[in-house]
Amino acid sequence: MIIRLKLFSPLSDAAGADELTLALEEPATLNTVVDTLIARFGETMKRHFYDLEGRIIPSWAVFLNQEIIPLNKPDALNTEISAGDELSFILNIAGG
Repeated sequence: MIIRLKLFSPLSDAAGADELTLALEEPATLNTVVDTLIARFGETMKRHFYDLEGRIIPSWAVFLNQEIIPLNKPDALNTEISAGDELSFILNIAGG
């Protein structure tokens, strides 16, 4: 199946692109997408998603077809992905 990704900094910097398409085997989850990005773009991409203890960085949010999935929620990475889905990865940063 094919899905579309919109990446924002720092992921877009690691990938060298703001938008990507990925071909994934079904069934796929959000974890599959993250693992595929890490396999494709290496250690730099991994450091953006996981802390030094191997935990997902909780400040990430993913929009799946315009529905927000905060990665700090239990089982967020088990969210199913379908053909034609569009995902946007956004790092939530507080500012003022």
